[in-house]
Parts: sequence; structure tokens; C-alpha cells
Amino acid sequence: MPASSLNKQQLRTRETHARLLDAAEKIFVGQGYEGAQLSQIAAAAGRTKGAVYAHFRSKEDLFLALFAQRTRAYVARLLAAIETCTTRPQRLRAFREFFISLAANRTWPILELEFKLFALRHPESRQRLRQAFAASLPQNDDALYAQVFGPLSRTRRAQLDLAATALGPIVSGLILESHIEPQKLSEPNLRLLFGQIFDALFPVPA
Repeated sequence: MPASSLNKQQLRTRETHARLLDAAEKIFVGQGYEGAQLSQIAAAAGRTKGAVYAHFRSKEDLFLALFAQRTRAYVARLLAAIETCTTRPQRLRAFREFFISLAANRTWPILELEFKLFALRHPESRQRLRQAFAASLPQNDDALYAQVFGPLSRTRRAQLDLAATALGPIVSGLILESHIEPQKLSEPNLRLLFGQIFDALFPVPA
């Protein structure tokens, strides 16, 4: 809903929601998922703890809302890059460059990994994470695949799905390892590796 059509109370509610999400990201990144406290998030947002509960039922709800927001932002960035292209090779290069650019973020993938480890011990949280991710993806991903890769057989589509599923864990794993081996896995080296991995997962047909 456009901001111009909202009343003052709705605008305040929207602003509080946004401030809580911004504060949550800072606290989660700094303290980790399990270490973060809702009182810290409320204080960082300049709001009361009651305001947090007015928008989110729990810390998990807040994290999943943040996860969904981040995922939608990534998807929007990728789609915007692809939409500027006029040919299929250009779209594939835009997709490749988007993946390589993920090497620049050294914090969010670690936080995502931490929540996934938490979710391993909590099946309901694991299912909610899957649902939040699925809901954040483009509704018509067949059209997106066709734009980038052309007409697809069922087998080729399944291969691309598998390759796309591997991208996130690869990023998270290498970003994690880069904190242990910062010289070997510097950002330039990560970008090089991400390019090689993309080419292996999404080879250009002969």
C-alpha cells in the first residue's frame, strides 16, 4: 500500500516495523541468533519490548521476517539485473555476476547458517524456514528460467533446480571458511571461486 494512502497510525506502525527489522539485523549479526535478546532489539530500535511483541510473536518470528525481507531483496536485485538485458547470454552473465557479488557479504550468510543449525534441532523451525524461503521466491520461476536458459525439458529444469539449490549452501560454507582462512579465502579469491562454481553448475550448452 502506498505511504500516501496511509493514516498517521498506519505510518507509525509501518515505521516501527521497519525500525525493528533494521535493529534486529544489527543485533542478530552482533550477538548471533541464540545470543540476541528481544530487549536489545527493542532498545536498538528506540522502541519498547512491548512494541516488538505487537509486531512479532517471538524472536523466531522476527528472524524469519528479516530472512524473508532479505531473500525478497536478493530476488528483486537479481530480477532487476536480468530485466536490463536484451539477450539470453547477457541474462546468464547478469545471473553469474549476481552470484559472484555475494562474496562481499561476510555477515549475513553466517547468521543464516546459525539459524539453520538451530533449526536442525527444532523441526517446526526448520519447516517455517523452508516456508519463508519458498514464499519469497518469484511465483513464476519457469518464466525466469526460460529467460536465462531458454526452453527447458523436464530433465534440464530439474538439473537447474538442483544447481540453484546448491548456490546458497556453497556461499554460506565458503563465507564461513573465509573467517578461518581470511588470506586464502579473501574476497577476490571468493569471487574467483564463485565464478568457477557457477560455471560448473550452469555450463553453457555447446
